[in-house]
Amino acid sequence: MEEREQEIKDIQFGSRRFQAKAKRISANRHVYLLDIPPTPTVSWLSLWMPQPARLWLQRLLPEWFLPTCVILKERNPNKADDYDNEVETYLHLQALQGHCIPRLFGEVAIHNHSQTQHQISKRPIPAVLLEHVRGVPLHSLPAKELGNPQLIEKLQAVYDLLTKEGVLHGDPELHNFLYVDSKIIAIDFEFSSPISDGNITNYEDLETLKDQIENRITQKQGVKPVYLGSNLLFHPTGSAI
Repeated sequence: MEEREQEIKDIQFGSRRFQAKAKRISANRHVYLLDIPPTPTVSWLSLWMPQPARLWLQRLLPEWFLPTCVILKERNPNKADDYDNEVETYLHLQALQGHCIPRLFGEVAIHNHSQTQHQISKRPIPAVLLEHVRGVPLHSLPAKELGNPQLIEKLQAVYDLLTKEGVLHGDPELHNFLYVDSKIIAIDFEFSSPISDGNITNYEDLETLKDQIENRITQKQGVKPVYLGSNLLFHPTGSAI
């Protein structure tokens, strides 16, 4: 991640309003790494409260049980439809959250006084808080790992789950898939769409990713891998499988 200046975000999430340090992840995107201030009382309750009661309270008041580091994704005023589409997709894919997509903690409102001081509208900026997945984007993996046939199988499994839930991911780029703890997490659902035809799947997206993987391996080692379906026949080293 590039080193960028931190700023303070004034956030309203349900019954909780707090300020948190935020670091922009990308210069041209409204996405931040957010440091959540600790809440000593809630931390104490979490230690002493029976687990069933704690889980019930977390579902009731998620704003008070946030991790110390999350992703803040603000709505880009020029791409409001993409933001709304992603939020609805996460809600639709609730069963997959924490498994093959990040968890959605909820929608929040960002109060930006410096941005609105010269505007008539003082409405806060809509945003979402997402799980910070500490993984490696597929485009950053070494060629040897990219050429592992198990990685293609795991990508296939993620796409199969999305298809089963009736969602096309719609943005097949290697940086939209993270490799963490031997599993793959799909992120960025701005361009996702519902599957209205039972014959439509995420197959084309997967094939696009395979092409990107081949290109990355070729760039890194100069040897193009050969696939048969989802199976890799030749490693980047040139050895047969």
